[in-house]
Amino acid sequence: MDRPHVVTYNEVSIDGRVVGFDTHPSRYYRLGFRWHCDAILMGSTTALAFGPPESAADQLRSLPPPERVPVVPGFASLVTEPRPLLVVPDSRGAVRCWRDALAQPWYRSVVVLVSRSTPADYRDYLDRRGIEHLEAGDDRVDLATALERLAATHGVTAVRTDGGGALNGALLAADLVDEIALLLEPVVSSDPGGQGVVTLPHPASPGGIRLRLSDVERFDDGALLLRYATGTRGGGTTG
Repeated sequence: MDRPHVVTYNEVSIDGRVVGFDTHPSRYYRLGFRWHCDAILMGSTTALAFGPPESAADQLRSLPPPERVPVVPGFASLVTEPRPLLVVPDSRGAVRCWRDALAQPWYRSVVVLVSRSTPADYRDYLDRRGIEHLEAGDDRVDLATALERLAATHGVTAVRTDGGGALNGALLAADLVDEIALLLEPVVSSDPGGQGVVTLPHPASPGGIRLRLSDVERFDDGALLLRYATGTRGGGTTG
């Protein structure tokens, strides 16, 4: 089974950081809607931003699905049906704010990627929230296997990421990225130690990972949308 086409997408400073500068979320997400995708692959750290963790008592309760919040005004025309799956690798069971995530209007449903080592209590919690969990890997999530299974079981052919350097690095190191898209803002990050756009899980070859520039779009404020092709195929782990 062939894996889906994978695009990583981030808004970055000119020094390659994803934090430490004022972002333009409206432009970032409007541009993101240009990519047709069946699934959004989101890192677990990014998913934590959906809301505060549910209380320990609530996590043990089976609750009805929450009402979805409306689509942000001005974005409704950009949303295509069927809406993409939200897919989150979380083998450690870190995300415990799924009530808030399920209320988001952008996704048709949620799939959490787990590994054989994922705690049983976390799987039970996902079951109580009615969230599908797909096992791939032993200690960590095997992204290659997970992507192939998403293609086979959910018909996923195209994936766009919504995550940070760790997820991008795991995908790149595993040769699972077909395109890198960067919304480059004309600013230097105020946080010199802040998260970079790519954090490889291990050193790459001395020559680095070569990319091919496929498109450049310029904006009036000096920002650039850069698109790079990788032309790679492979496998790897994260989560």
